[in-house]
Amino acid sequence: MLVISIVQQKGGVGKTTLAVNLAGELRSRSKRTVVVDADPQASAMAWAAPRRLGFEVKPELVTSGTSAQWVRNVLKQQADFVIIDTPAGLGPVFRAAVDAADLIVVPCGPSSLDLNAARQTLAATATLLRQDDRSLARVIVVPTRVDKTTPEGQQIADELAALGEPVSPVLSHDVYFVRAFAQGATVGSAAPASPAASEVRALTDFMLERLPRSA
Repeated sequence: MLVISIVQQKGGVGKTTLAVNLAGELRSRSKRTVVVDADPQASAMAWAAPRRLGFEVKPELVTSGTSAQWVRNVLKQQADFVIIDTPAGLGPVFRAAVDAADLIVVPCGPSSLDLNAARQTLAATATLLRQDDRSLARVIVVPTRVDKTTPEGQQIADELAALGEPVSPVLSHDVYFVRAFAQGATVGSAAPASPAASEVRALTDFMLERLPRSA
């Protein structure tokens, strides 16, 4: 089993969109996949409510004093991949998700606020990984909510590359992601021929190439 933790200090950068659609793409490749919703806002659970995703979304909150048990619960999942959707912030959930992860994914939108938060998230992640000499986790950055027609959208990949971690193909600010949420589906199932679905496939390929081992 491989654990992919999606973390960012800032909210509104597309963590849940990334978690759900990545899970859907892995499921389409015959991988047993579970999304762990560790966000009290429960956006992934809301996405799963119509029961059309084809994979399980489980609520698993980290509360004070339970981080070690939370990690054990995550690692008990019967799946090829567990994808952890986390809330904004660098607190106990962030630390537990990094602890459990084989791959740490930091989504980042094109605004300066998003970039600053990504920089802080990567610095905090590096600190935790240095403290755990057993961890083989790798880190990637995912440009999200990108409008390629704007200067910000055209520059985001280069700006993120300067932060020192591999940068994936982008996820656009695409209406198909919004429509997929409204349908309780992933873009891969709701609109398989859409640019959004193609982007998720490219992102999944990129992630799989960088995992420490294959599932």
